[in-house]
Amino acid sequence: MDRGDYLDGLRRAYLGELGGAAFARAFGNRDRTPGERESCVLVERLETATARVVEPLMEARPSRDAINKAERRGAAQADRLATWTAFIDHTAHRLDGHVDAFVRLRDAAPAADRPALDLLVGHEIALQRFGTAGLTGDADPNEPLRAAIAAAERHLSAQA
Repeated sequence: MDRGDYLDGLRRAYLGELGGAAFARAFGNRDRTPGERESCVLVERLETATARVVEPLMEARPSRDAINKAERRGAAQADRLATWTAFIDHTAHRLDGHVDAFVRLRDAAPAADRPALDLLVGHEIALQRFGTAGLTGDADPNEPLRAAIAAAERHLSAQA
């Protein structure tokens, strides 16, 4: 992966995180149980924190139009995954491609960027664990989300 591909991957990841936050916001604003709303708030926090982790690695922030498009795409996905069951199934079974892409991005990164990209990979794995825990009826499926948020917040505090 050359430098241009790496920077493009960072841009796509950043926009994906903003889209994910918009998805969680829109999905959580539907008729949800208190527990489902709490999960959506945590997913939004995780996606937003991960975007903040990736943002300093980019040479240029995407345009407002690109950000708006990513957020619209995320909100539209909330319409497609209209039920809680579909959302949990999606997080449990359909994120492997994102994990693989983020691993490739991390592996191509300069050494200084790898701690941030470890968090990018880790946040996607946390979403998978959340989905799996939701499918299996785990007592606290939000724990992987909380742990990933805490890791991102520690990283951001250390960078400040």
